[in-house]
Amino acid sequence: MKICSVCSTQYPDDVRFCPNDGQTLRAAAPATDLVGQVVADRYHVLKKLGEGGMGQVYLAEHVKMGRRSAIKVMNPSMVHDPDAVSRFNREAANASRITHPNVCAIYDFGETTDGTIYLAMEFIEGEPLTDLLQREGALAPLRAAHIFVQVADALQAAHDLGIVHRDLKPDNIMLTRARDGADVVKVVDFGIAKAVGGDDSQKVTKTGLVVGTPEFMSPEQLAGDRLDGRSDLYSLALVLYRMLAGKLPFEATSVQETMIKRLTDEPTKLAAARPDLTFPPGLQETLDGALARNPAERYQSVAKFAADVAAVTGLGRGAGPTTPIPVTRAGASAEGKTQLMDAGGAVKPATPRPAPPASPQAPAKRRSLVPAIAGAVVLLGAGGGYMLWGHRGGATGPDTAHARTAPDTVRRDSATPPAASGGGRATATSGRDHGTTRAGGIDPAKAGALLNGWFDRI
Repeated sequence: MKICSVCSTQYPDDVRFCPNDGQTLRAAAPATDLVGQVVADRYHVLKKLGEGGMGQVYLAEHVKMGRRSAIKVMNPSMVHDPDAVSRFNREAANASRITHPNVCAIYDFGETTDGTIYLAMEFIEGEPLTDLLQREGALAPLRAAHIFVQVADALQAAHDLGIVHRDLKPDNIMLTRARDGADVVKVVDFGIAKAVGGDDSQKVTKTGLVVGTPEFMSPEQLAGDRLDGRSDLYSLALVLYRMLAGKLPFEATSVQETMIKRLTDEPTKLAAARPDLTFPPGLQETLDGALARNPAERYQSVAKFAADVAAVTGLGRGAGPTTPIPVTRAGASAEGKTQLMDAGGAVKPATPRPAPPASPQAPAKRRSLVPAIAGAVVLLGAGGGYMLWGHRGGATGPDTAHARTAPDTVRRDSATPPAASGGGRATATSGRDHGTTRAGGIDPAKAGALLNGWFDRI
């Protein structure tokens, strides 16, 4: 049997591509599972949690510590690819460097004597943000901001280490509850699925390789460009918009149309998307500063974006942390489950982190459609670009992030980069006036015609 790495649907061996999403199918994991066995002499497997294109996921308990973990076991069809294994190990090591209360912790990874490639990570018993949004639709701005700032703080911690998530979406944002009922965030899938396939170079993200989920990709990610933290910032803005409006700013009836709109259209304003709702003053302008098509026109750090969202929504981030409240869920050990929350349930405020100095960079140039179309083909037809651990997990992975401090939203109209002034971001109208096309815009007719041609070949 073969399995789709995106939707986890299984097909007979003679089928090459998934008809639902165009992904190249991979051999499914063996029928025998590891329940009842001990992996790496220390993880007693209790039950199977799920299966995806990369392998199987189990709930296990450390035989000495008693701590429960989620154990991900690589599909045997990939174990014999030395490049895949070495890149998996390298990216797992990078992801394990992230230590943050809102990031799913990685405990261990390696290879057993019988050749099983495994990863042990924090077991999170909760629900993805996707489920909450499907159940409740749009969230109140204050609740959305509370979830948002926790995700932003997790991303900033990764960016400070030079790691870019690359597949931020509601499916990869897990929610649990504090004792007082407040939402507690855990961002999952940092840098694991991305580590499979391709050559063995240290720079895993290469121009022309697209990894991620189209609905939440940045324009530069759709184009197959090298990414930095500003791509995650764009995806985070889409997640925030989805929480606030109950829908995305680029609504479409197909993945193809979604991609075209991302590369050609301006995002729908919140008030236009949901005229029945009331949004705090300044929130739209803040979103505009994060959804600019050109990365140079966006906020240049997730931390600044989060601070502005917190300010306009009235979410307090100024109080210092108090005694952490442990979050224990039924059926899971309390070990590894402590979240840092204020006594009142508020999220722990972000601690300012020094960002690497900005290096001079030429302004973004208007690009042709060809790289974007090539990226789309890799994403949806060529296969191997998007991997999945569980039934919801997504392709993620570290890359080199270039975190920058203020100015946060700057339009670059000349070859001379702006000087950092600490004066915040530029006005919301900079590069975002109605009827104008930002740098990187693509003629819709050409985009549609060429993209249609590519999809016809898949």
